[in-house]
Amino acid sequence: MILKCKENIEIEIHHHPHYQSLNDKLMNDFSNLSFDDYHPYKYTNIKGSQLDFVNLEPSSIPKGVSLIENWAKQIIQNKLVFPVEFQFDTWAARLDKGQETLEHAHLYYATFAFVYFVNTPKGASPLVFTTSGKKIKAEPGKLVIFPASLWHKVPINKCDNRVTIASNIVLIKRRE
Repeated sequence: MILKCKENIEIEIHHHPHYQSLNDKLMNDFSNLSFDDYHPYKYTNIKGSQLDFVNLEPSSIPKGVSLIENWAKQIIQNKLVFPVEFQFDTWAARLDKGQETLEHAHLYYATFAFVYFVNTPKGASPLVFTTSGKKIKAEPGKLVIFPASLWHKVPINKCDNRVTIASNIVLIKRRE
């Protein structure tokens, strides 16, 4: 599904066909890793817990994370007319009751961004694109891909253990 926001920019929404087994495996793998709790002196828009995969040994990163990155890569690559290299800066975020992600954009860090919903208990807050007011319901297995320039946030969450995987994606034109 493709949504158009106020800026007339496309937001793509896809659902993973095997999300239940993928998400169960991801949640199991995440239980063996340490999320960093929010600290006011650490710069992040996530006012919950975060697990940054850039700082992990590649062997420690759950295979499901690479699967989701490759899925996003295929979706984006199918729209391009020239070859590019993809660089991912991926993390997982956990929001508990009363936590949120502040309004922000990834404009100077990336070309695209994505959010993949892993665990969405009843009361899980949506992803909100703030300039247009578009709300994307938090549903397990949903992948949302959008240009990095779009402002977005997650309002105060009303459940525990809302878990997403998100990434900044940088595209670099390949020299031939």
